[in-house]
Amino acid sequence: MKPIRTILKKEISDAVRNKLFLVILGMLLVLTIVSVVLGAFQVKANLDAYNQSVSFLKSLGKTDFPAAPNLNPLASSKNFVNYIGLLGALMAIILGNAAIVKEKRNGTLKLILSRQIFRDKYLNGKILGNLTLLFSISMFTFVISLASVAFISTVSLTLDDITRMLAFFIMSFLYMSVFLILGVLLAVAIPNGNKALLVTVIIWLIFSFILPQIGDTMDMDNQLPGGFFSAMGMNKADTQKVLDNFKFYETARDSIEQMSPTKHYERASFALLNVKPGFETNTTLQILSIKWIDLLGLLAPIIVLWLITYVIFLKRENIYQE
Repeated sequence: MKPIRTILKKEISDAVRNKLFLVILGMLLVLTIVSVVLGAFQVKANLDAYNQSVSFLKSLGKTDFPAAPNLNPLASSKNFVNYIGLLGALMAIILGNAAIVKEKRNGTLKLILSRQIFRDKYLNGKILGNLTLLFSISMFTFVISLASVAFISTVSLTLDDITRMLAFFIMSFLYMSVFLILGVLLAVAIPNGNKALLVTVIIWLIFSFILPQIGDTMDMDNQLPGGFFSAMGMNKADTQKVLDNFKFYETARDSIEQMSPTKHYERASFALLNVKPGFETNTTLQILSIKWIDLLGLLAPIIVLWLITYVIFLKRENIYQE
């Protein structure tokens, strides 16, 4: 394990000297902090407005008070989903590409592997080092978000609220991990580092933006603002009857969306943050069990891409050259 730990530490050290990585990281953190702080202030403003209304009614001798607003402090982190989908994925791609390409360009890859370091340990150290960095970033933003909601909004968070938020940031880490390992894989498979980076970005655009857009466009319920079925006055049972008549079409549309890690990330995240209605009373474990297909949609690419990277890196003879 010592070679892996050494490479892991070196990878983190190299990453914090990568200017492009630092710029994107800075943008991500600034946007996240601003978004969460503003969201927490909005929750506080809504709570204060409600308390003032109750106080005013009490001063008039009233005892019939309006219901408390649905504050949902977890929703203050919902913009983080978009930031991770864009900046987080780009940051992971850059880290994955640089992990291999910089060693090729410096001519140190052949030198390192000529020593008593096996290729699998070298690759594990590279990937685990960058995964550690991404996990640290996710946990840092979790702490910032939790502190902002707790201290600024003055809303008491339950244990389930905290575990929901923690699960959401772990999902964010898994999402970034998919594109980190994709970046490593293509940097290993494609000799030219610039071409590898370009191909990685193109694949990211296809699976994160084009496929979800195709799925949304094909969705019959998205044809009218507010939902086609709602506009037609149809309940859930009637809606299901209509969809049953287009089963092949819906299966094809859903299959396109299932190919997108971004879609899986959004579905699970919005459920955990209570942005999507219907999960307010569920615990974190219940939500994850309901959204198991979305969790699998993030874990499966990580495992498959890691294994493919292993095979190519261990078998390819001219891995040293760019």
